[in-house]
Amino acid sequence: MDEEYTLAQRLAAEFLGTLLLVFVGAGTAAVTLILSQGAPRYNPNDIGIGALGGTADWLAIGLAFGFIIMAMVYCFGHVSGAHINPGVTLGLLIHRAIGARDAVGYWAAQFLGATAGALAIALVYGRQAWAVGGLGAPGPFPGVPLWRAGVAEAIGTFVLVLVVFGLAVNRKAPAGWAGLVIALNIAGLIVLLGNVSGAAINPARTFGPLFGDWILGAPTNWAVMGVYLVAQAIGAAAAALAYPWMAIRSRAAPAGGAGKAAASV
Repeated sequence: MDEEYTLAQRLAAEFLGTLLLVFVGAGTAAVTLILSQGAPRYNPNDIGIGALGGTADWLAIGLAFGFIIMAMVYCFGHVSGAHINPGVTLGLLIHRAIGARDAVGYWAAQFLGATAGALAIALVYGRQAWAVGGLGAPGPFPGVPLWRAGVAEAIGTFVLVLVVFGLAVNRKAPAGWAGLVIALNIAGLIVLLGNVSGAAINPARTFGPLFGDWILGAPTNWAVMGVYLVAQAIGAAAAALAYPWMAIRSRAAPAGGAGKAAASV
């Protein structure tokens, strides 16, 4: 992130980056539901909307998220850091890599961007976007209790933020690889966790489509939003504490071998 950029420029980058993340990623989830009408369908709010199928569906959705995240990291990484995820911002706030005032601004931009992205899905696809696709809102898969979906969200967000720290925060990370590796990591997490929690692993991506459903009159399970936001915050905070502890060079460590720290952050 270049300090020459003003806060307004950085907030604009976070707003637009999160908007496009939701529009492309959650939009692909909504389109998958629309295209699968007539098949057993995933209900993101557990109150009667529609369903995703097998691994191929989640691979398509994971790749859509991965491609747009990679594009946003390379497009806006030098402007705002391309957090486009309040969990990442929380982790960096805990690490003191961002100030509290900037973090609050980032969160506002990210949640507003996610809501705008969800409404853009509705604008493009019309009523079926929320009536059938639920705007791609995440939620527990049929038969999965909400608490277990929350555990999946906490673990998924932990892994996401851990990789961000390893590739984008760690000064010894190989240059130029952050966007690609972070994107592939997120795509893999979505394939893995999709049939459990819907694999939101991002508080803004959770909030935007669910809030958009509510605005447009679609069924909205507010418990999903509450549990997921708490779980994601816990996962992000845990990663922000765990990675520096493991990666910061210890003066007590031996000069070589397994005890030598990998990097400093």
